[in-house]
Order: sequence, then C-alpha cells, then structure tokens
Amino acid sequence: MKFIRLFILSVALLIGTAAHAEKPERIIIFNGYYFNELPAVIKSHSTPHDMKMFFIETPNATKAIGMCSPSVELSEDALRYSIPVENVPEGEELLRRYNEKKNENSINFTLSATKPLINVGDKFPKFSATDINGKTWTNADIEGKVMALNLWFTGCGPCRKEMPELSTWKDEMPDVMFFSSTYEAPEIARQVLDKVNFNWIPLVNDTQFKEWIGRNGYPLTIIVDKSGKIAAFEYGTSPEQRDALKNKILQLR
Repeated sequence: MKFIRLFILSVALLIGTAAHAEKPERIIIFNGYYFNELPAVIKSHSTPHDMKMFFIETPNATKAIGMCSPSVELSEDALRYSIPVENVPEGEELLRRYNEKKNENSINFTLSATKPLINVGDKFPKFSATDINGKTWTNADIEGKVMALNLWFTGCGPCRKEMPELSTWKDEMPDVMFFSSTYEAPEIARQVLDKVNFNWIPLVNDTQFKEWIGRNGYPLTIIVDKSGKIAAFEYGTSPEQRDALKNKILQLR
C-alpha cells in the first residue's frame, strides 16, 4: 500500500509538472483517449478495481502516462476535451505502446472514496480573512451576493493550471465575489499569483478553510448563493468540473 501511494503521488506530480510546462512533454492516455487533464470521472468515486497505470516513452523521448479501466465509461462531456491523435506528437506510436502496455503486468490499484467534508445546502460559516494587501474580509462583505472560493497552494500544479481560466470568470461576472485562499504566507503566494495574474481576491495565511480539504486534495472550489448557503463544490479540477461550477454561478446571479 505504501508503494502504491508513492506511485500515485509520483504520477500526480508528473501530471502537474507537465500541465505547466510551456511545451508539455507528457500527456495522459486514458482508455485510448488523449487528455491534458484527468477526466473528472476518474476522480469522482472510488478507484475501480481494474484500474491500471503505467508510463510510456517512445525512442524519441515522447512521454505519456497511461491509465486504463474497462469498468469506467467516459461521458460525452469528458470526450469533448479529448485531444485528436493527429494533434499529439507521435500520437500513433504512443497509442501503439499504450495498447501493448495495458496488457502487461502494470500496477493495479484500488482506493476508497474520500468523503466530502462540506455539503450542498450547508450555511457558509462565519469567517474573517486577510488578503495579500492586508484588508480584512468577513461575511458582511458577501451578504446578498454570490461568492466563489478557491482553495489552493503554490505546490499544487492543477491549482496553478486552472488560474488563468478562473480569472476570466471574474472579468465576465464582476458582480460575483471571487476569493482565492491559501494557508501560505503573502511572500510565497505572491510568486504564483503575480506570475499567472490570478485576479480573485487573494486571502493568505488562511487556515480556517483548510480542514475542509481532508484527504480529498486540492484545489477545492466552493460556490455560495445569495442566501449564504453552499450551492456547489468540486474537489480537484477538470474541464467538466470547471464548466459545472461556472454554470452554477451563472444560474445563481
């Protein structure tokens, strides 16, 4: 079990690193489809008993992470974000090696689903938090407004990857209160925030929401309606998850 956890952590780090390179050297092949990000279905329930994971590399050093699970069916929404094989460097060769590898003795693993530590319909708790410029924010600042809260930290590759897209939400919906929250110090957070120009109100040294992460992992994005109740949340990130969150915000405005 310890080996499996280390292996999964290594894969997560590789995916995060690849997602932020100027020219990604690695992509994900899941059930024969190419992705830049893991489809949400892989992260939304217990890992299937038949899940396999392996690394692929061509003689020309094109690399990919292979995953397969016959019991997982990719939805139409997930497939909308798949990458055509012709758009992948050495796509045909990677797929050939993927099909070879998936029939070998790759690592099989099963993980139990982790329980969310918040619930839709819960009242958002009282809070007081300080942003990177020293301003204090409380529930009074969001009263009667829709709020989005994104929990992240600087070592989280998927967190950094989604920030440019999330910034467009604030540009499109200036009436919504958009907060980001990290437990890290301002000088550490600023290194990432300035680099990606993440425009959500940046709360720092903020540990009050950290307990909601538990074993579910970062990022966590929470949507709160005008009455102050949690209307939606997503652990992790993927195109499908981001679309669902944005659509919820649009419905609540």
